[in-house]
Amino acid sequence: MIFSRQSLGPLIAVILLYFLIKPFVQTHTHLKDVTFHLQYHWLIASFGMLLVYRSLYISPFARLLSGITGKTVSFRDAFTLFHLANITRYLPGRIWGVVRLLSLSHRFGLSKTAVGSSLTGHVGIETALGGVIAMSLLFSKQMRDTATEILEKVSAHTLLLTLAVIGMMAVFVFLIPKLTHYAGAFVKTLTLILKNALLCVSVLVNHILLWMCQGIAFYLFIRSFTPMPWIDAGILTACFAFAWIAGFLSFLTPGGLGVREGLLGLLLANYMPTSQATLVALLCRLWMLSAEILLAGTAFLFHRSCYERKTEVDNL
Repeated sequence: MIFSRQSLGPLIAVILLYFLIKPFVQTHTHLKDVTFHLQYHWLIASFGMLLVYRSLYISPFARLLSGITGKTVSFRDAFTLFHLANITRYLPGRIWGVVRLLSLSHRFGLSKTAVGSSLTGHVGIETALGGVIAMSLLFSKQMRDTATEILEKVSAHTLLLTLAVIGMMAVFVFLIPKLTHYAGAFVKTLTLILKNALLCVSVLVNHILLWMCQGIAFYLFIRSFTPMPWIDAGILTACFAFAWIAGFLSFLTPGGLGVREGLLGLLLANYMPTSQATLVALLCRLWMLSAEILLAGTAFLFHRSCYERKTEVDNL
């Protein structure tokens, strides 16, 4: 058991590197001659904004946890719990991030039902808002044709796959009594959330601000590679949201790897040469993953220091 826990970190790192390097290797011959006049100050600003976004991302999650449990869940505990588990979502299977989150819940004095319900509400609102933002591409003359073409190619099989997975999950829930019990408790908890209008409004406003923060970070990232007027920040946010939604719904790849970059490259090709757009889309994944790894490391240090303090108290 000790060996497996110690090996988990390096194993995740190796898998992440594999999926990250693979797209660069596959497109190396097409991208080797791509050059940029990189604006480092915009790149640094974008990464700083991204860190702010990823750090505050758990705020609605913490609010939901507090509302469900009836006790105050500290920002530090929610941050540590979420980011310790978040990095494992890149493991093949797409479920390990959730599994890890639920398995860690008892260490913070939280039930799996409360954590699962909070995560579902958190991600559900984020996805719904992202979908609304993404659909704004259809109102842009510059992006309408590209977005429509992508929808025609992707939407059918993605919808069918999503329905198939939901159907399989529903079958498992009804066939396994223990899962049926958890599902009932889960629905009951979600009902309590929906009855709390103030909590719902607070979480919704938080997510709107978070999408704005993410949009600004992405705009600054793109601006570090090519000159972009501030007026295009909105449409670039929609491009990111469109690619994010597609990657999120892709159950076949860990963390939406490949799907998100492919769609983002197609959308960014409206603003730069195709080869440059492809490279920027791949670098965007590296940009985001770097922030996630940094925050996961911070969460690990928080968790370790908390565990050491608890051990000292127990030994007294």
